[in-house]
Amino acid sequence: MQNFINSHGETYIIFEMTDNNNGGLPFFVTKYDVTYQNRAMHEHNFIQINYVYSGKALHIVNDKAHEIVKGDIFIIPPRVPHSIVKKDDENAIIFEFEFTPEFINQNFHDLSEAEVFIDFAYIRPFLVSKDLVKPRFNLAGSVRTAVENILKEVYEEYTKQRDGFELLIRAQLLHLLVLVGREFRQYLDSSETGQTYRYQKECILEAIHYIESNYYENLTVDSVARRYALSPSYFRHLFKYFTSRTFTEYLTKVRISKALELLETTDQKILTICYDVGFNNVNHFNRIFKREMGISPLEYRKQNR
Repeated sequence: MQNFINSHGETYIIFEMTDNNNGGLPFFVTKYDVTYQNRAMHEHNFIQINYVYSGKALHIVNDKAHEIVKGDIFIIPPRVPHSIVKKDDENAIIFEFEFTPEFINQNFHDLSEAEVFIDFAYIRPFLVSKDLVKPRFNLAGSVRTAVENILKEVYEEYTKQRDGFELLIRAQLLHLLVLVGREFRQYLDSSETGQTYRYQKECILEAIHYIESNYYENLTVDSVARRYALSPSYFRHLFKYFTSRTFTEYLTKVRISKALELLETTDQKILTICYDVGFNNVNHFNRIFKREMGISPLEYRKQNR
């Protein structure tokens, strides 16, 4: 936990996942009564899903207060100041599910496999942080019932922590995101902001594809962001949210992956491979390769030929 002072001189608390005292798990689940646990303005370095199980409260985000009611579900991305507080004499019970992006990303070999909930889980929170949409989405009918059942089971599994609870909670989180993602897509079809959502999503997915196809070029975060008409700072934040890596980390991962392929299947010199995959200095290539793989490129070739 640390304090952060923004450009307006306001102080916020920034929570880390470890502040939950959850034993080093990449997620945290709780259920609380807003009456007894008003939350001061704060930020966190992880993703947070909130679901209003009963009652009414106020959600303050972007310096605006929005009423939240039973059935509302919303995702707060990292580093967005917000708080949930009591509304007049009303009471509210909130399910809160916190997790790191890696907790769900590691299940996918390809981001396209996560397509069904990308709109809600990835793009929507950023539009909320930019004040482009209302920071809540209301569920009703059978979907509301299904989501509540999921959250109840997740809360029970987290509380009891029986064998296999981590796998079950991950599966249930993905289930929840798929259900809500389907509902949110229907909402987008009739929403004025639907075009903005689709544009944001296509930009980041195309940028990832562009990196994977042009890894050998002198790519920079600024040049790729400009290619898709996004500000570099926004692109960095959105890119890491999608991939769980910084732009540089992801580019390095792709380049090393291509180098591994060439070391295994060709007789090209190490120097040639270095330049072919986008590194412009063989010493730097050797150092990065050993950091990532634990051995040098030459040692790797000997072990895998």
